[in-house]
Amino acid sequence: MLTRKKINLLLIGVLLILPIALNDPFFTHLGIRATTYAIVVMGLTLFIGYTGQISLGHAAFFGLGAYISGILMKIGLPFLGTVTIATISVGVLGFIVGMIVLRTKGHYLALASIAVAVIVQVLIKNSSITGGPGGLTAVPGPSFFGWNLIDDIWYYYLVLFCMIMGFIILQRITNSRTGDALRSIANNELAAQSLGIPVFRYKVLSFTVSTMFAAFAGALFVHYDGFIDPERLGLQISIFFFVMAFVGGIGNLYGSILGAFAITILEEYAQAFGQYNVLVYGVLLALVILFLPKGLCDIPHQLQRWRARS
Repeated sequence: MLTRKKINLLLIGVLLILPIALNDPFFTHLGIRATTYAIVVMGLTLFIGYTGQISLGHAAFFGLGAYISGILMKIGLPFLGTVTIATISVGVLGFIVGMIVLRTKGHYLALASIAVAVIVQVLIKNSSITGGPGGLTAVPGPSFFGWNLIDDIWYYYLVLFCMIMGFIILQRITNSRTGDALRSIANNELAAQSLGIPVFRYKVLSFTVSTMFAAFAGALFVHYDGFIDPERLGLQISIFFFVMAFVGGIGNLYGSILGAFAITILEEYAQAFGQYNVLVYGVLLALVILFLPKGLCDIPHQLQRWRARS
């Protein structure tokens, strides 16, 4: 019987060995993107899966983190400082936005999150500091005390380390009383409120943490890619993150990682469909809802059920 600790060690071992075993720059590139996206999706899972809310605007916070960190590093600030400032500043913005939009519920909340993302995208697109519609270019790569991290394999391990740390933080949150409170809110807000749980406060906390994870991932992304444009803040990218969370398994941190890797790989092959690639995600989402309502992370349990029936 695999315990949670064994699963964690097995997952870390696979992710550590995989790029060395494959020894292919293309797969290392995919690994960097997937682990970066996994950080966003883990934060989104806290808000959607554990708190029972919905957001279709997290790409805006991802993009803001990238822009802030990229601009600060271009003017001479160190890598660790720019990432920290970007994460905290977007977290403060997320707190303010949460105080406003989280007074709505359901599809109104979804629309409010889209509206926030559109406003942020328009502001960035029309700003000279951010490079306007052309985006921010020539963003320097990370460096630590004079050591430039230019090798993709080392950058992969840096992002993997950040993802593991993020996973541990979120696992601590979800396994604590805070996690119990968030699950109570997801199950029934009125019942949670009647038990004395400060529902609105916990919703804002969950949203703020999720925006900080998105910003942190955005900062890591821009220093690897060296470029960010306003399109990265759009609705399509937010849907992209949402599909990752849903396909992997809403309310499951392991599912966040699995969904991020699965959709990142799919994205590469879905490019052949051009502008219809969103349709591919839609079909996949429909199939998951029909056959794996708890996501890809539920495959072992589904196999056990099918064996028990046969």
